[in-house]
Amino acid sequence: RGLTQDDFLIREDGARQELVFFTSGGTPVTVMVLLDSAASIRSNLEEVQNAANRFINRLPRGDAARIGFFHNRVVFGPRFTDNMNEHVAMINQMRPQRSTHLYDALLASFDELSTVQDRKALIVFTDGDDEGSETSMEEALEASRRANVAVYSVGLLGWSATGGMVINEGLLTQVAEYTGGRAFFPTDEDEMRDAFDTIAEELHRQYRMAYFPPTTEDVDGWRDIEVR
Repeated sequence: RGLTQDDFLIREDGARQELVFFTSGGTPVTVMVLLDSAASIRSNLEEVQNAANRFINRLPRGDAARIGFFHNRVVFGPRFTDNMNEHVAMINQMRPQRSTHLYDALLASFDELSTVQDRKALIVFTDGDDEGSETSMEEALEASRRANVAVYSVGLLGWSATGGMVINEGLLTQVAEYTGGRAFFPTDEDEMRDAFDTIAEELHRQYRMAYFPPTTEDVDGWRDIEVR
């Protein structure tokens, strides 16, 4: 908190840019909370529900949220809303199901969030494993780059099809880094609560700035934008 426009340096493709807009402070946000309900995370289900309920109940006035959970398909709550009772009811009806279609669930979540015009974020609880998605990992990562959604991933230990408890930390970190979010790997319920509190703080304390790009012609590929 407390930084000014002069504290920031913006470069596009290595060239310094002049800011034409700058603001800071609390920002309302629309959040999709996506919960892995596959059988592989059965042992963590109650912790997930408790942490998700706590997060939902701590959202400030002006925020909206929607709950989704996924196994071999993804199920979303009926709408983005600030009615927290609706979200709690959705979270509490989660039950362990079958295989984990994580990549399909990410794609479906980005699609649902595409209708939201304001600041938005996706928080996903999962072990990062995928079993049976029609979407490939590469397609899910590319969709995350284009979605304009900050992804915060919370990694949980899950039973692998090959045996043993695992977390796909690489995938969950990559998705978060692609989108300006963060990845967390809590080892107990206290760390889970701390992760949610950190996410809530980051979501609502943002610096927003803008510049005119040096060229408005079509660019083949990505612009390299650096923020310091």
